[in-house]
Amino acid sequence: MDLQFFDQERIVAASSTGCVTIFLHHPNNQTLSASQQWTTAHHHTGPGSSSYSSAPCTGVVCSSPEIVTVGEDGRINLFRVDHKEAVRTIDNADSSTLHAVTFLRTPEILTVNSIGQLKIWDFRQQGNEPSQIFSLTGDRVPLHCVDRHPNQQHVVATGGQDGMLSIWDVRQGTMPVSLLKAHEAEMWEVHFHPSNPDHLFTCSEDGSLWHWDASTDVSEKSSLFHQGGRNSTILSHSISNQANVHQSLISSWLSTDPAKDRIEITSLLPNRTLSVNSLDVLGPCLVCGTDAEAIYVTRQLFS
Repeated sequence: MDLQFFDQERIVAASSTGCVTIFLHHPNNQTLSASQQWTTAHHHTGPGSSSYSSAPCTGVVCSSPEIVTVGEDGRINLFRVDHKEAVRTIDNADSSTLHAVTFLRTPEILTVNSIGQLKIWDFRQQGNEPSQIFSLTGDRVPLHCVDRHPNQQHVVATGGQDGMLSIWDVRQGTMPVSLLKAHEAEMWEVHFHPSNPDHLFTCSEDGSLWHWDASTDVSEKSSLFHQGGRNSTILSHSISNQANVHQSLISSWLSTDPAKDRIEITSLLPNRTLSVNSLDVLGPCLVCGTDAEAIYVTRQLFS
């Protein structure tokens, strides 16, 4: 269900069986071996222990030496490498499925769930309550993915079942700063570029893979919404007034009123394919995997 490098040699895998495994990569013969495993990290339990059943682990995030996992059981686990048991478990963190997790800043994490909520959890706090809850009022559209801006940690992007891209400022309000009409089906992953975060990448069940460019130096953008050469409408509303924040400190994702400032969107796959399930980006390269059992690599993102 999810896969993350822990360090240069180790990979953490989240399984639909509820198991979390650390694999050791052996570069000399290109093999993997399981070095550590938490077999019952995620599970449903009924009133009696006899009704125990495993629950998929849907997401994992690593920050050495810690690993955080979330699952369909609404549970959050904090593991530490070389510890047999979880260091901390928030058992009923959520009454719905948790779909994804990322670090806001250690020891805080962000989760998204199947009823459209973004939550902040602080492991320094005891108890099972989040420190903040954000949501779209009235909408309970499941959120599937979340990413945090690498430099400005209060800026968060999420995507969900309706294909919309939401940008949040977790310092203020409980609603997104902007809502951008994006894909025609579920958005499976969203990633800020790690070293060039004015650029963001999303992929969808509808077979599309998009590059969003909000960089302010692109003053003469040819069209509001460039996607494979055709214009498309964009839906946006800026909810919070940013005027009181010093302009230079504002992320381009927060200061941008997309209708005015023109976020440019480029489709990175020439032809629609089956669902694009996962993507990763580093430097000038982007890689994605699809339901067509194909892996696509883009090597010149910014050319």
